[in-house]
Amino acid sequence: MGDNILEMDVVTADGSETTVSESSNPDLYWAMRGAGQNFGIVTKFRYKIFDYPNGQDIFHATYHFTEDQLEILEQASPYTQTILSLNPISISNATFPYKDVSHRSFQASIGDPTCAAGISTKTRFPVGLQTYNVSTNRKIYDLFENMITAHPALATSFVQFEAFPMQAVKAVDAASTAYAHRQDDILVAFSTQYHHSPANAAAATKYGRQARQLFVEGASPMRLNAYSNYANGDETLEEIYGYEPWRLEKLRRLKREWDPEGRFCFFNPITGY
Repeated sequence: MGDNILEMDVVTADGSETTVSESSNPDLYWAMRGAGQNFGIVTKFRYKIFDYPNGQDIFHATYHFTEDQLEILEQASPYTQTILSLNPISISNATFPYKDVSHRSFQASIGDPTCAAGISTKTRFPVGLQTYNVSTNRKIYDLFENMITAHPALATSFVQFEAFPMQAVKAVDAASTAYAHRQDDILVAFSTQYHHSPANAAAATKYGRQARQLFVEGASPMRLNAYSNYANGDETLEEIYGYEPWRLEKLRRLKREWDPEGRFCFFNPITGY
């Protein structure tokens, strides 16, 4: 989404508002697209939008499978007819407006339990991947089963596999924004959800870190790429913002320039500047 932001009005650490775009404060424009939480508060933005080819509606389908189908499912073609041929145990289909996708698909809109204050704590342990590893995913399934058996309070947790068309993302020059993980095709996240307590939090962290390590060990190349919006907070800056030395050097230089006192430091903050 950051690739389609054309211009932003940003309140920076000194309280002033500045316009940020390719032609106005271009270095800050680079940083805001991938590390923006470190530099300011966006009060207005101009965004490139596209006509939706089928009007306002989308088709959404949910399929449920038993665990013994895991390996064959992950090797199947990602098209409806192929998935149907694997005989899911239940199917639900719906057509609804695109604006409702967050609520209808993920129960993650304002007013849904996932977003309600005080209902639950959610922590994610994300890993960017270039390919699926079926044997790793079996290990993840077994780990998840062990977790919810030993800790029923974590039973509403889940494992996310997000795979979107990446052609447009990869067509953008990797150096043109602060986002560093354009080479990844799949985003996975071991997502724990629970009513907060020290015991639940400790269990969630334990299993989340184990799952993350399993994903990394099964990846090629074997390294952790952590999507910053999902990052748990215990990753290194390189794992979040990129392994090329110039990236962190530039981010730290801009941090010194725009936020020398570190006012914007709540979420995955850039340090060492």
